[in-house]
Amino acid sequence: MLPAFRVQESDGNFFENFTALAWRQQNKRLRATSEDDKDGCKPLPSDTQYTSRTKLHQLSKKEFELLYIEVLYTIKHKIGTTIGGHLPVIQDLYQYAQEAFHILPEDHAHLLAKATKEKPPIVVLNVTVISAKGLEAKDPDGYSDPYCMLGIMPGQTWLSPEGESGCGSMGSSDDESPKQKEYKKKGLGKLSMKKKDRTVRDLLPAKYIQTTAVINKNLNPVWNEKFRFDLDDCKTDRLHLDIWDHDEEFSVFDAAKKLNQVQGFKGLGRFFKQIAQSARTSKSSGGSIDDFLGSVNVPLNDIPSTGVEKWFSLEGRSSRSNITGQINLRLSLSTREDRGIPEDDNWTDMRQHVDLMCIFIEHEIHKFNDRAYKWNGELPKAALTILHQHAIQGDLTEVQQAMCQWLAYSRKQQEHPLSYQLLLSFLQKFDMLWHPGAISRDEEEHLAGSLNLFIEYSLSLIRKQREVFPINSKLALSRLENMLRCLAQIYEMKIFRKICPFQKELQPEINSVVKKSALEWYERILNVYKTKMRVDQDEEVLQGLIELTNALNTDMHHAVMFYTKLYEELVKVPYFKNCYLQLEKLFGDELSVSLKETLSKLDKEGEGVQEEQSVIMTMGTTLFELYLAIQEFCKFKEYLPASMRKNLGICQYYSWFKFAVHKWLYIAKHKAFQRIHKAVELDKVVDVDKGVKYSTSAVDVCCCFSQITEFWKQLDWPDLVGAYPMVKKVTEDICNGAVLYADIIHEKLKQAGYYDDEGQFDVKEQLCVTINNIEQVRRSLLSLPESLQFNQVHLALDSNNASSPIKTSLSEITKEANKEMVSKIKQVVDHVANKMRPDIKKDVFHLNWAPEAVPADDAVGDLLEYLDSNFLTLNSNLLKTNFDRILESIWIEVIEEFTDVLDSEEPKQPIFYQRMYDALGLLVEFFNANDKGLTMQAILSPQFKELKARLNLHKLDTKSLIERFYEEKLEEQKNCTSTEFGILNIRTWYKSDTSTLLVEVLSAKDIIPLDANGLSDPYVVIQFYPEHCFTNVPTQQTKVVKKTLHPLFEESFEFNVSQKQCYQRGAALVFTVMDHDYVFQNDFAGEVYLSLQEVPGVDGQEVTGFEALNIMSLPLMQPKAKKFGALDVLSSRVGDKDAQEFVKKRSKVEEQVL
Repeated sequence: MLPAFRVQESDGNFFENFTALAWRQQNKRLRATSEDDKDGCKPLPSDTQYTSRTKLHQLSKKEFELLYIEVLYTIKHKIGTTIGGHLPVIQDLYQYAQEAFHILPEDHAHLLAKATKEKPPIVVLNVTVISAKGLEAKDPDGYSDPYCMLGIMPGQTWLSPEGESGCGSMGSSDDESPKQKEYKKKGLGKLSMKKKDRTVRDLLPAKYIQTTAVINKNLNPVWNEKFRFDLDDCKTDRLHLDIWDHDEEFSVFDAAKKLNQVQGFKGLGRFFKQIAQSARTSKSSGGSIDDFLGSVNVPLNDIPSTGVEKWFSLEGRSSRSNITGQINLRLSLSTREDRGIPEDDNWTDMRQHVDLMCIFIEHEIHKFNDRAYKWNGELPKAALTILHQHAIQGDLTEVQQAMCQWLAYSRKQQEHPLSYQLLLSFLQKFDMLWHPGAISRDEEEHLAGSLNLFIEYSLSLIRKQREVFPINSKLALSRLENMLRCLAQIYEMKIFRKICPFQKELQPEINSVVKKSALEWYERILNVYKTKMRVDQDEEVLQGLIELTNALNTDMHHAVMFYTKLYEELVKVPYFKNCYLQLEKLFGDELSVSLKETLSKLDKEGEGVQEEQSVIMTMGTTLFELYLAIQEFCKFKEYLPASMRKNLGICQYYSWFKFAVHKWLYIAKHKAFQRIHKAVELDKVVDVDKGVKYSTSAVDVCCCFSQITEFWKQLDWPDLVGAYPMVKKVTEDICNGAVLYADIIHEKLKQAGYYDDEGQFDVKEQLCVTINNIEQVRRSLLSLPESLQFNQVHLALDSNNASSPIKTSLSEITKEANKEMVSKIKQVVDHVANKMRPDIKKDVFHLNWAPEAVPADDAVGDLLEYLDSNFLTLNSNLLKTNFDRILESIWIEVIEEFTDVLDSEEPKQPIFYQRMYDALGLLVEFFNANDKGLTMQAILSPQFKELKARLNLHKLDTKSLIERFYEEKLEEQKNCTSTEFGILNIRTWYKSDTSTLLVEVLSAKDIIPLDANGLSDPYVVIQFYPEHCFTNVPTQQTKVVKKTLHPLFEESFEFNVSQKQCYQRGAALVFTVMDHDYVFQNDFAGEVYLSLQEVPGVDGQEVTGFEALNIMSLPLMQPKAKKFGALDVLSSRVGDKDAQEFVKKRSKVEEQVL
């Protein structure tokens, strides 16, 4: 087999080069993806690389030193019990602070000394009385009116005047602080509240003891009241709380208020006891006083630094007291510093907290030794402990701490690209904790600046999105996603709307940035491609535009597959729409200048130029590669809303290439015809599936046609109406090429002597290959309507009011070509059958003249053997379609030979025709081969049906033939609708009990005139046929009605006929209308045949009489000669007396017909 490439090389792989364009485009995409994958292994670009540096506040040397002293001061005065997550060892905290601040040991010692000299902070206990449950009912109505009275019990034993210790007395510490001494000197501690805590600032201050509100009629009261107490020594002081039932006449509540005004008590223990004694005195004297419900003593040295919320069981004054119930308290420690700073100002503490956190973050990032965005943001225990102590000593609320976390991490984000997921968690935490009034005005302004700075930073990254967040990195896309989530979270926060009321909406902001990003990116890549190409070199201009377009397509692909989903889901921004509309306008402007100018110049240069120098030959693939690239860009419009697709200027791109397509089609036709001739010249037979053979030329031609249609499919011409001339041109060229190929190889078969009459005929390989080749190429035309979109073009023409001839011409072109090629195949196939006809004729002759005793299967054996030997060769070498064509042609030859025997041979006995009939049945089975050969539809042709019917008649005996004659007449009567010979009206019914057939001849209408006066003298003869079945049944007739064409008879007749006779084959009641003539022979006017099987009552059903029957109006018929009918066969039986007698009688009837 000659290599296929030799045919392709004959025209320089013309078609292959063009059909490979789409593959080339796809390959470029794959290469680009491969490059992206390689780039995906590289570390992500830093955010700060593509953003302008925002000038952040930097601590001066003095501020840095003061902050370090603040940290040391915080560590030194650490308060509360250390729990999990924090470090208990102060020395470890000093060491971590020194490392984080990068302080030398000598400087650390110096600064620690300074911190030690600072005045210690005042420790404050924060108490929230939340609720109580299960209190004792003290009032007659089964309820109590509870309230709480609480204060601090110093850590020393206070004795009552009676020498008894107070209810909350504890041993005092030997190491008393100056505050404790002052406390002792005055006798009472002074309770106060820090003004800056907005949650408790509106509560009434109490100097020594504080009380809650009274909750009337409740055993499970809820207070949620907050109190603050200064402590002398949190290690030894205790919180004491009493619960009382309020009485309207005299109240411990009122007593506590009065006692609060008294000076000189020796401590709160005595103070509480004094109140209790007053209550007992009033009670014993018969007065009404508040009832005691229980008390709680809480040591403060066990309170963790994070605070505690707990249910405490109420206790009595003694072990004999029966007290029930519990109280829920929330306790925490904080400090207030007496260092000249206003007590209600903790803005300084917040700023210090943020600066401190920033230093710790910076320290941990440097220790991480990897990209900052991979760090999970967690600080070590030492850092968390220091920050926690600083927060509680600075009295920072939970909201303020969350805000500080955001401020610190978002500030460091400007220097190190941290995880956006981490920042998002801080935003969500702050948003969850914030409530109106939670932060001060100064704090709100600082937060607004931080949020706006982050928004500006994020928008600047979106502007450089293609570089910062490349699609080849899942991590980069994840960072983009979380950054967008951060932006969405900021704009959803109520605090953001409050502190930034004039901020633009997020969607318009991002829309604007996305468009700017697309513009700047396009200008960069356009500048890159323009620097590579020379404007005066058309090829370079086209190559540059191809690269530019491919870059745009890649960007749009990224937008569709990756970016759009993120933007639409997270920030409701139509990313693809913004980018595509921006780039489409910019790209369209560039094409309208560069491309249109280049194409116009190429079009003019191509006029009058020879084919080989045509622009299609010199830079055709470049032109269409650009076309396909622009086409791909335009197809992205499908992702736009439908209303935006119509007004895109670039979508008219195809019109610029129309001249190039026309030139390509013109050249392609000549190239295709040249390739057809070359393919036949280099032809070689090849074995295909199951031994079927055709040659390389068919493969090459089909491939050529496929490449032409594939190229047109790649063009995907958008204007279907405008595409019609080109589709028609492609269709005509391919169809003409197919017919040309059929002519060439058929001529080649002629030259090989196939049509010569000399010599013996044998089925040869070249014969099979030729018709297989033509069929293979013909089949390639069948896909044209779908490949070239005939239906779509027709619909477009219809909508454009195109005329009908144009609409149908495309299909007509392929039909005409198909017809010519089938005709060419049939010409070859019929010649095969003609060549085989002599042998078929000989075998049919032997079949006909075989002795009477030879059965059909033996008599037809020679014919079947001859056919089988040739069919094996044909079947193994032909395509199924061609094999069926040859079978059909040979089958026709066999039918014609059988028919010729009937027409030309002398009549024989029925037994001979029976054998021919049986042989024909065997041939049907042979040609059909259990539905694997010729289809039954093809076998049962009109010729076959006629032959079978004739043989069926010939094989019958004479009586059966006569019966068949009457069956034919009954069928003729049934199908007769013409009334040109008149109508006969009758009624008949059968009485089965007497085996009597009753007939009523009523009238006739429109009898043909048979007399000279234009009238007739009609009467009706009633007879039963076939005569051999009704030998004893007489013939009867009506009276003659003179001179009329519409006789009225109204006569009844009876006939003795059995049911068995009525069911004989062909059993008929015949009504013959005659014209009576006195001088000459009576004339025949017409006849009617009525099947006895259809007479009412013959089937056994009872009929009551003529009145119950409908009148039958039957058209009169006149005899017609029927070719190949039963009468024709009977007339051929010259030696058969019965047959000749029957023919003679019928001949007399027919002779009377005018």
